[in-house]
Amino acid sequence: MQQLPSTGPGWKQQLFRRRSQLLLSFLLGLGLILGIALWPLTAQSENIQFPPGAEVINVKAAPYFAKGDGTTDDTAAIQAAISENRIRQIYFPNGTYLISRSIRCTEASGSNSKRYFLQGQSQAGTVLKLTDNAAEFQGDGISPRPVLDCAIGPGATAFRNTIRHLTIDTGRGNDNAIGLRFKANNYGSVESVTIRSSDPDYGGETGLVLVGGPLLVKQVTIDGFNIGLSYEGALYSATVDGLTLRHQRAYGLYNKRQVLSIRNLVSHNTVTAIKNDGDGYPAYGLLTIVGATLDGGTSEEVAIDNTNEGGLYVRDLTTQGYQHAIVSTIQGTTRRLQGSVKEFVSHDVLSLFPSPSASLGLTIAPTPDVIWDDPQDWVKVDGDAAADDTATIQAAIDSGQSTVYFPRNNYIVSAPIEVRGNVQRIVGIGGAIITAAEGFDTTTKPVFRIGDGTADTVMIEGFEANLGSAFGFEHASRRTLVLKNLGMDGYRNLVSGNQMFLENVSGRRWYFKDQQVWATQLNPEASRESGAINIDNDGADLWLMGLKTERDVTVITTRNGGQTELLGGFIYGNRPIPEGVAGFLNEDSSQSLIFAGYNSAYKPYVRERRNDITRDLQLADLYPMKYGKMVPLFTGYSAN
Repeated sequence: MQQLPSTGPGWKQQLFRRRSQLLLSFLLGLGLILGIALWPLTAQSENIQFPPGAEVINVKAAPYFAKGDGTTDDTAAIQAAISENRIRQIYFPNGTYLISRSIRCTEASGSNSKRYFLQGQSQAGTVLKLTDNAAEFQGDGISPRPVLDCAIGPGATAFRNTIRHLTIDTGRGNDNAIGLRFKANNYGSVESVTIRSSDPDYGGETGLVLVGGPLLVKQVTIDGFNIGLSYEGALYSATVDGLTLRHQRAYGLYNKRQVLSIRNLVSHNTVTAIKNDGDGYPAYGLLTIVGATLDGGTSEEVAIDNTNEGGLYVRDLTTQGYQHAIVSTIQGTTRRLQGSVKEFVSHDVLSLFPSPSASLGLTIAPTPDVIWDDPQDWVKVDGDAAADDTATIQAAIDSGQSTVYFPRNNYIVSAPIEVRGNVQRIVGIGGAIITAAEGFDTTTKPVFRIGDGTADTVMIEGFEANLGSAFGFEHASRRTLVLKNLGMDGYRNLVSGNQMFLENVSGRRWYFKDQQVWATQLNPEASRESGAINIDNDGADLWLMGLKTERDVTVITTRNGGQTELLGGFIYGNRPIPEGVAGFLNEDSSQSLIFAGYNSAYKPYVRERRNDITRDLQLADLYPMKYGKMVPLFTGYSAN
């Protein structure tokens, strides 16, 4: 719990803000319990705007002049704005933008399908709408195609693709329509987005098709379609935090062979809400679900169908109307559960020492939502791209404004920047890059040092970085730190008892010490030649949902009484891993793990030491899946 000052300027405002955050957390929890989708309600009050200096691409302004009036075909204008402005923030003011054919997130040449940033003014007010009975989407021989296609081309380099705060409407009479086909790798997100069919029969093929990963889907509502969300393949992973499904005609969510981790899922459907599918031995997926309300079902359907041998972990599930809550078949044995389910694991729980058969169950907290300030409260950093920007950045932070913003540019830093005073958000817009200056890049000094200030919570988001051995962040305050939508690494904590949140972050060297940490969609990739680590939990409570890593060093070390709970991980062995390097190392501490390992294996996957006794969990101890093995639940902690 954060402490608030009892006297001094601003303490009443801080107290009010803290109480508001607690109230919001309570309401969200209540909504999940009652099966109410609260995410879309927040969109009504959204008003995402940028100051003129942000250099965003407004699709209604020159040279594109999209109308957004609900009657003019804006397809050509929007396609041009996207194709000509990769790495820039493409902004859609409120309005209804009619589209008559697929919009593609790619340059005109068809290359470069990464770093596309599409930002609406509000989830409810910015609508991309397919015209009714659109010619490109008609005909029995027509393959399903997306209204918005951000999954162009092969490979795994669709870094940072981002779509936020808008609605995609597939119109009427477009049964071959996919609302959004989305691909991102390492980090990228679909956030605060509604995908809906206006067809009276809820027609449409799929609302959201995910490709590649890792990526994050957050606060998304899908209304209609045969399938709400579909994710297929046998590589990568995805994380979902806040998903509402309504009026699907086949499945609410369909997962085939993928590693998918979900929290806060609400489904209002008569059909099966979740299908975890495979296509024969050992082509299985691994699905993790924490907190789900699945209602509206019929007595002929099951809420969660896991009858194709997939790995499945479910916690805090409520169902209504369905014949069964879960039906799961593993090696010819079928289990059927009804009603509410506290915790379910498809396979036998693995352990090395006597341990409970349940996950750790650490406290879950939502990522704080720092208020999007009025643009008049923002201050711009005028980067030089070639000269040292350290003093300019520090002056912006010390200006007294609450938001410091960095337009697309390269910012050179040669000394630690103190995050203090009135600032509560530091945001990069589009392709903002921070580079450690020569000499600074060979130190372990931080770029941002988070010190004391007026705001209880500080958020840093929207940057990529080239830092060498310098650290991105040093946490030297009791204030809560939120790191979001970042390709920037290196964190250490200096103050016991604080809190930090990571969301949609790619980077290595995370030193968590004597604090509470919540991470959603984290992608650390350290290697032996770098001399870096991935994650070191030194006496912290570390909760992770959705982790992907590759290369050849230990993923997480937990020590000095730390607690680590991993709810869904994808461990990609893309190179040989030396014998004796453990994937997860637990030294007289506590951990519970859900993960899949592909290709080259750790030897061992898990190593635990208790009271001077060391035991290993090897590849042969894990359960089969395509290209590797999986662990629907491993526990390594004492019941005491």
